[in-house]
Amino acid sequence: MVSILDKLEREPYGLLSTHSEAREMCFEDVTQEVREKMLENYPDLIIEARMSRDKRREVVTLISNVIISSELYVPKLTRQDLAERIAQEICGLGPLDELLDDESVTEIMVNGPQEVFVEKHGMLAATPIKFQNDRHLLDIINRIVQSAGRRVDVSMPYVDARLPDGSRVNAIIPPLALNGPVLTIRRFPRRYTELSQLVEGRTLEPGAASFLKNCVKAKLDIVVSGGSGSGKTTTLNVLANAASPDERIIVIEDSAEIRIPDHHVVYLEARPKNMEGKGEVSIRDLLRNALRMRPDRLIIGECRGKETFDLISACNTGHEGCLSTVHANSAADCLERMVGMALMAEEGVPVDILRSWIGIGVDVIVHLEKTSAGHRVVSGVSLVGNKPGKGLTHFHVYRRGDGLRLDFPSWFAEKVGEGRCQALVEEGVT
Repeated sequence: MVSILDKLEREPYGLLSTHSEAREMCFEDVTQEVREKMLENYPDLIIEARMSRDKRREVVTLISNVIISSELYVPKLTRQDLAERIAQEICGLGPLDELLDDESVTEIMVNGPQEVFVEKHGMLAATPIKFQNDRHLLDIINRIVQSAGRRVDVSMPYVDARLPDGSRVNAIIPPLALNGPVLTIRRFPRRYTELSQLVEGRTLEPGAASFLKNCVKAKLDIVVSGGSGSGKTTTLNVLANAASPDERIIVIEDSAEIRIPDHHVVYLEARPKNMEGKGEVSIRDLLRNALRMRPDRLIIGECRGKETFDLISACNTGHEGCLSTVHANSAADCLERMVGMALMAEEGVPVDILRSWIGIGVDVIVHLEKTSAGHRVVSGVSLVGNKPGKGLTHFHVYRRGDGLRLDFPSWFAEKVGEGRCQALVEEGVT
């Protein structure tokens, strides 16, 4: 025998008896009424449901009961559909939930309440998803950033945060954003941990993968460069996982994304200012502290400012095997950007000395690009050093399509030592 509740959940409201006393309301009004009752009666469950899908299902059942007991009615929706949509608004991220459930979506871009784009397989596409208004979108943004202990308002109109699954979030609101509230979510649906996975995904050729693995084992200092969305963090994560499990690794990031399982790892995350404008802990602060934590290897999620100076200093004072990323258009641009960012520290070191320090401290640059078809590839690998008579320079040992060349220049061999060069050559071609 079919229960009344099951029947009501399956049947559209239009099929209910004309004598039904269900109150016809708009979706927003029903959501508000149900929200108030749920928060009054089940506040703890609502909080738990924001982190757990199992708890979300409990909430859907309870919302269905509230809809029936309150005789609420929204045209063209079954009670089950209505309950699930209300649960999205109360516990989830509203219209974004269906996109977050789609593993093929790697980026979500909300340009105000009426415009939502996604990236699938490296290509952008518009979606029919819309928010009710600016306030609705702003409510979703605040729900995201508050779960990360951050805020966005007129006094702090932009913010970086992350979702529980590790997805990176950026939000910026009016008056800085003229479209209305703007939200960008970069997802990491598949966490690569091995170079072989990059080879399988055609991001990296086998010879270059073997060479980079040996560079990590030899504790060369490596910088991953590329444009936005080119795959720098993914590549950094893979290289970090190639480190020996015996090493003590300190990972420092603005927003935690790197994961190195089965290793001795300490994860540190920067902290922004609080609502009183105090309490900020920068990447640079964490890096300086990490140097006192007996690291075998330092990993900086991204160098974008003054911390570059401290990383260069660490690379020059016995801390081998450092890994980081830099936004740049090429290996040459990467070196120039590092010089510029190190100068931002205003430590009084002449630029010529900084260039020399970078040539001594940085050993390898791995450059990534995003093709016109949306595919992310390692386009080149370069050795870095100081060439006599020229100063800071780089030498391409790999270009995509041209293969790997292992005839290292003499200045690089003198820098890292013949022993390590020989190990790279012998193992890099296997």
